[in-house]
Amino acid sequence: MDDVAASPETMLDLLERRAAAAPEAELVRFDDGASLRVGECLERATAVAAGLAGLVTGGDRVLTCLPPGPRLVEVMFALARLGAVEVPLPLDVRLDAARRLAEATGARLLIAGTDALRANPELIALAEATEHVVLVTGREEAGLPGAADLDDLLAAPRRLPAWRPGPADPAVVMATSGTTGRAKGALLPHFAGVRHARRVARTMGYEAGDVLFNVFPWNHINVRHAGLLPALISGATLVAHPRFSASRFWEICRREGVTAFNFMGAVAAILERAPATGSDTRHQVRRAYGGPAPADLTRRFQERFGVLLLEAYACTELGDVAASSPGARRPGSAGRPVPEYEVVIRDEDGLPVPAGGIGQITVRPRADRMIFSRYAGDPAATGKVLRDGWFMTGDRGRLDDDGFLHFAGRRADVIRRRGENIATWDVEQAVAAMPGVLEAAAVGVPSELTEEEVLVAVTAAPGAVLSPSQVHAWCLDRLPRHAVPRYVRVLDALPRNASTKVVKGDLREQGVPSDAWDACATPT
Repeated sequence: MDDVAASPETMLDLLERRAAAAPEAELVRFDDGASLRVGECLERATAVAAGLAGLVTGGDRVLTCLPPGPRLVEVMFALARLGAVEVPLPLDVRLDAARRLAEATGARLLIAGTDALRANPELIALAEATEHVVLVTGREEAGLPGAADLDDLLAAPRRLPAWRPGPADPAVVMATSGTTGRAKGALLPHFAGVRHARRVARTMGYEAGDVLFNVFPWNHINVRHAGLLPALISGATLVAHPRFSASRFWEICRREGVTAFNFMGAVAAILERAPATGSDTRHQVRRAYGGPAPADLTRRFQERFGVLLLEAYACTELGDVAASSPGARRPGSAGRPVPEYEVVIRDEDGLPVPAGGIGQITVRPRADRMIFSRYAGDPAATGKVLRDGWFMTGDRGRLDDDGFLHFAGRRADVIRRRGENIATWDVEQAVAAMPGVLEAAAVGVPSELTEEEVLVAVTAAPGAVLSPSQVHAWCLDRLPRHAVPRYVRVLDALPRNASTKVVKGDLREQGVPSDAWDACATPT
């Protein structure tokens, strides 16, 4: 089942197969101690599907906004059984973003947790504007005129339809991260998530007895396709917490018996730069899946914590495209392209560049049904990225002589300054190497000389004190003159989305605020 020609299947197929083999095995455990065994997950999901059958039919787009917990997982598999297309929303969703997704997908039903409604007034406004609403009662009650209660629907189940969705049928609309532009809703078929999960389970070598720790939100692919489904495939248990806590991270890993976790680069960097303790290696974690992970960070992390950071290159539309494994890795790279994909680096004219050259990462699947089919309600955006079977990622990278893929930042993250193109990735890597710097983000801001100036925002590692002039001096010795930031900001934290990715648009929109240090206003 692990070769490119593996038989297509749905996530419901995975659940049913695992439930038949090990119904008492624990599938997922949450931060409040609630958990689901595989068999009861299937049983409850089937009951939820029967309860929703009067409102949901195959192909319906259904908005969901549920706090992490067993009911969220049950609803996810229930909608899969009915052949509906789930459109998961973040708990802190903004009304305008939710309305865009609802309009783009044609969703007329919202399934929401009462706790989520209480915590987010904008979600209440969305519910009031949605044609049908089903409430999932949590700790908080939230009355909403005309809304149905899931418990009432469960008490009056309907016959499940004989039809079941196939691997090519749409399963979910996942919003892209939107770190450099407006988020889009990628429509993914069932087999895309399953195939992604199989790749992760294979490259990470997961097996029964592994405990996988994930701190990412359920409205993105990380916890679903690179956490829950790999656990189903391998027989592992997923431990899912709603957010990352640097101060409690290793304590949680010890208590839960975690053997592997998923990370973004910021998570690993924050953990590595925290003060050392005598218990840094007192845990069972041996490997972690994610990225980006520069070579120096990978080395320091393994030396200090005994954990191997295995970098991958992935996106919402494709899942992971390249991945490192314990037996095939090159620190600083995202590994070799997985067998399911062909990867070519292209220049601005669309022509392949030789090994070592930097260009746009373009990807073509070697089998059908493995990638997103389109951006919901946005044919123009779809046409820009899907060309003759190739997906234009919008990311810069290179393939080295041995075929390892190296990420080099977003193509959109290029600053035009005095006739020169500056990749923000290069600036950020140089600044992040400075002692005392925890993170760095570079953006272009308006210049009185036309085009743009470079602004870099940095945060300090615990116990460190940074001055903007020191950051500037560090850059003078390590970057070409035209790439040295004119402006430096020292911040307590960089703006982030729920997946811990830095949202540069927020920094860009702030322009040059009063707290920005200006090299041109400083005597030399």
